[in-house]
Amino acid sequence: MADELRLARAELASGWGELVLDRPARRNALTTELVTELRAGLAQLVANEGLHAVVVRGQGGCFCSGLDLRELAGQPDPGRRAAFGPEWAGLHRELAACPIPTIAALEGAAIAAGSALALACDFLIAGRTAMLHVSEVGRAMTPPMNVAWLVAKFGAARAFELAVAAEPHDGADLFRLGIAQSVVEEHQVLDTARNLAQRFASYDRKTLTTTKRMIQAANGRRFSQVLEEIQSSSTVGP
Repeated sequence: MADELRLARAELASGWGELVLDRPARRNALTTELVTELRAGLAQLVANEGLHAVVVRGQGGCFCSGLDLRELAGQPDPGRRAAFGPEWAGLHRELAACPIPTIAALEGAAIAAGSALALACDFLIAGRTAMLHVSEVGRAMTPPMNVAWLVAKFGAARAFELAVAAEPHDGADLFRLGIAQSVVEEHQVLDTARNLAQRFASYDRKTLTTTKRMIQAANGRRFSQVLEEIQSSSTVGP
């Protein structure tokens, strides 16, 4: 499965899988091609009915440093540049619709678009010294994906605190704010996320997926609804 992807990897374990951003030299910064491969990898994992959970992580000790602005700006094909927004929104909608639990293993940093990817997961395991930074507002950019996930999962107060104040938060902060379910030493992040996935692998899959659907149905404002409201209220970027 992983051989089909160059910038991302979809890996199988016993009853669970991993979706890996694999651009460590660029701290797993996002490009259109990487996002397209993440979508393909996620689809492959979700289609496997033997899997009960997906761990999302970055290769090389960094979750995701955000958009690769240098590569996107240097893309000679304007169509490929324009394709990033729809591809990025598509990945988030597919994560929102993923029937099995998703677990972000936050090592190093998750910045801007990278923080949105971490927030998109159902569970967040954070390293004590790892950093999540919804930094767009401080750089005169809008953060629609971050805002949509923050509002849908944690409410407006947390969205203001993270997206408008735009300050970095370490693992202890994320745990205190209720955004991370667990904070551990940096070298324990991946093992902790995998152990949680292994626990889910021991559960009945139908029970897991039904319970996740129940939680989503009971949530007053789902991600897709919030994102649609954001996108219809103003012209925003990815």
